[in-house]
Amino acid sequence: MKIKRLFIAAVASVLFGAEAIAAQRWVATGNEQLYQAMLTCLRNFQGELFGEPVYYQAQNLEMAITAAHKGDEYAWMSQVHNFCNYLEDIYPPVMGHPRESLDDKYETIRRNLVLLRDFPMHQVWQTNDSPSPTQIQIDAFNAANKQWLHYKRAQFFEFLRGPRPAGNEIQVVKLYSSGVVFRTKSACIGMDITYESRLYDDEGIEELADILDVIYVTHAHTDHFDQKLLQAMLRKGKCVVGPHTMEKYISGSDWAGKKYLWSDTQEEAVLVGGVASTQAFMSEQKPEPCLLYLVDLGGWRMIHVGDNSEHVNEQNYLRYPMADFVMSPVFQGLVTLFKSTYGGLNPDGIEQYYINIHENEYLHTVDGRIAFDYMYKDANSLGNTVNRYPNCLILDCGEHIVMSK
Repeated sequence: MKIKRLFIAAVASVLFGAEAIAAQRWVATGNEQLYQAMLTCLRNFQGELFGEPVYYQAQNLEMAITAAHKGDEYAWMSQVHNFCNYLEDIYPPVMGHPRESLDDKYETIRRNLVLLRDFPMHQVWQTNDSPSPTQIQIDAFNAANKQWLHYKRAQFFEFLRGPRPAGNEIQVVKLYSSGVVFRTKSACIGMDITYESRLYDDEGIEELADILDVIYVTHAHTDHFDQKLLQAMLRKGKCVVGPHTMEKYISGSDWAGKKYLWSDTQEEAVLVGGVASTQAFMSEQKPEPCLLYLVDLGGWRMIHVGDNSEHVNEQNYLRYPMADFVMSPVFQGLVTLFKSTYGGLNPDGIEQYYINIHENEYLHTVDGRIAFDYMYKDANSLGNTVNRYPNCLILDCGEHIVMSK
């Protein structure tokens, strides 16, 4: 594969014990503690990029945040988002092969932006931990993050309103958390797309339903689907694929679209919507069943395992050729995933890309992202050249990449 738009490389690997290490770092936190932790992260960012232009930009941000904090103790939330937005526009997503060292400045910037972004997204009051935030912290949190989500949503639609890829290219577009869109010259599919009113509003649902041909849902948790979007897809004659538990959300007799709702493994490939050859493996993790998808879209193969599956069921993929893209949360255990799916870690010369999902999720508990801090910061994980983990795309909400074979 060659990268059309982007420049340099990133590699993902999560070693054994990552969950325990990361869990020690992410705990429920009040605003002042979270603010101080963010400053530490920002200063570490500067330390890794001393002498680079980004060093001075981060230094300016620290001074601005420190000054603003004296008058508004919550102002840092929006300032961090704006800083990350600015740098992400300058330094687009990176992906590629394992490197011999971890001193690639471009990739260092991307890794640190993902980590820094998490601080204003760091939900605390839905956990069982203490402390609980005050109402003013909740209001500031909501205002800063909704502003960020609207900004990123605009980027998402701006790109998808543009031209389709040519030839055998594919566009990979991240919307939010576990949601990824894949578009070729002739078709467009979405996987685990959520567009809830708590995130945005109803604006854009109809347009997104026009853009997508097929939408996949791994399981019926509300951060993995949007009921209004699914219904709009069916009204417009599009296809919805999901576990049988989705029926109650999309029951209707007068819709032109087709529903593929499976209660068991779908071993035989089904051509969904005339565009996407689809197989699914049931991976019921009580009480919510989850479908693990293997999809072929115009010769591009992709795996999405949601975040609710049993690892033993991922061994189904051993019988199939390698996928081009694998989507899984870091905390689900990438070592286990890739050993079970292919009998070992990614060998040399295999062009396969891992897309991290479930990171930086607004209104989600801390446990949803307990390992990516370890993934991006520990010297033995991201960029490890011994274990040969698959290539990694560091892709934030609203961002995209165009690839070709």
